[in-house]
Amino acid sequence: YEARQVRNLKVDGLFNEWFDAEQIVFDQLKDVGADLPDADDFSGVAMIGWNENDPNRVYFAVDITDDELQDIHAADNLWWEDDSMEFMFDVDNTMARPGLVQFTLGANGKDMSAAATPDNTEWIVVNDGDRYIYEVAIDVTQDPLGANFYAEDGFLVGHAIHANECENGAREHQLGWTPGGAWDALTYGDLVFSEEVLSVD
Repeated sequence: YEARQVRNLKVDGLFNEWFDAEQIVFDQLKDVGADLPDADDFSGVAMIGWNENDPNRVYFAVDITDDELQDIHAADNLWWEDDSMEFMFDVDNTMARPGLVQFTLGANGKDMSAAATPDNTEWIVVNDGDRYIYEVAIDVTQDPLGANFYAEDGFLVGHAIHANECENGAREHQLGWTPGGAWDALTYGDLVFSEEVLSVD
């Protein structure tokens, strides 16, 4: 995925800055699920960007449709059994689990789990019926495993982005960009940063 530059990002849940960004479709099963859910049960897309004046952070816009929000666990306990988004990086391209860092954000717009903290993650979830819109900026360098992250033209990291789709007290699906386990870095996609700038609507 080629992450293009986003100018003047405002984390407000409006996608004005993302006008012509390429979309990632969540149509691959990860750790959980035997079959893809029906579109009226769950569907989602994401876009990724950055800015050369903000090289420690990666920007995300995520648009999820989910017919039921599950939010029954605390942020520090079984959070993967609640509807949430996971953003995972292999900054040093180790292709091994010990080199991976994970940031997780709940669809309730409040829970921050794994490496995500108020110090390293600026985010919002705007809810409109079955639609959950995330806008996120993650400072990857604030975690020791991301210390070498510095976005610039041509920089490449391993990346996985996926959603936990939960109902009936459990996680029924985990859906992402690439197939394979969430912690299997060999199945991650390549996230490369481009000097190209996105248009503004």
